[in-house]
Parts: sequence; structure tokens; C-alpha cells
Amino acid sequence: MANVNRGKDFENVVREAFKRVPDTMVTRLPDPVQGYLGIRNISDFLIYHYPYQYIIECKSVHGNLLPFHNITHNQWSGMLEASEIKGVIAGVLCWWIDFDITRFIPICELDRIAKIEGKKSIRYDRADYDYIDFTGTKKRVFFEYDAESFMKDAESSYSNVVSLSDII
Repeated sequence: MANVNRGKDFENVVREAFKRVPDTMVTRLPDPVQGYLGIRNISDFLIYHYPYQYIIECKSVHGNLLPFHNITHNQWSGMLEASEIKGVIAGVLCWWIDFDITRFIPICELDRIAKIEGKKSIRYDRADYDYIDFTGTKKRVFFEYDAESFMKDAESSYSNVVSLSDII
């Protein structure tokens, strides 16, 4: 039960971090247990900050691995499909609790690691993959994250996002 609460608390901290960013809409999608009433969302959050749409699934894990089986097939395939749309940044925001490291890993990078490398998880200390650190100031248990810096890093990092010339 403590892990469930830690995960939900992490989601709340993430939501609050994005809500502090000016001109940003944060939508928390319902998270029913095991698709209750047929609801199966692809992520925890839809976040809009012109001209980008973020699709973020939050995971908090103990130990040094993020097992891919922690991401449902529906989440994986839905985020992967969405990530092909220009201006959409989709992926997993993972907090490795034991190491106080939080990283955003694009779903296309997780898919590459799973399919091309045949891996079933990713280590917190692996340095040879595409990710963005989600940094902040450590409080007692959680961080006060800097979502605005994260968004600037994400928007400058991915080639599938909209450029100003595409808008005009």
C-alpha cells in the first residue's frame, strides 16, 4: 500500500510542478484500477504548452530498474502512436526512489531499447540513451521539480516537434 501512495503522491508533485508553469494546461486523466468501467488511458497527464502537447506517464520505482512490464500495452502503443505526431512529446517520467533520480524517457526511445536491443528494463545509471533529467530541489521525501526547465530542454531536444516555420 505504501508504494501505491508513494506513486500517487509523486503524480501529485508532478502535476503541481507543471501547474506552476505559466500558460500551461495540465489535465490529469482518471486512473481507475485495471481499466474499471472500460477506462484505459494512455498516460497520467496531458499537458499543453503552446505549441507542444506532452503525454506523460509517471512511474516511481524502488531499485535500479524500470521494468517495461510496468507500462501497459495500451500505454506503450498509445504513447508511441501519439509520438509520431508533430508537436507531441510522449514518454515516461520515472522517479528512481532509492537514487533520487527523476528522468523523462521518450516512449520512442523505450521502444528502440525494447525492440532493437531486446531489453526488458532500463537501469537508472545507463547513460547511452535519450532522456531528459527532471530536476528540482529535494524536500524531505519528494522534490519540488522545475517543470519549466524540463519543458525548455524537451522542446529543444526532439526533432518531431513543431518549428516556428511549420506554424507560419
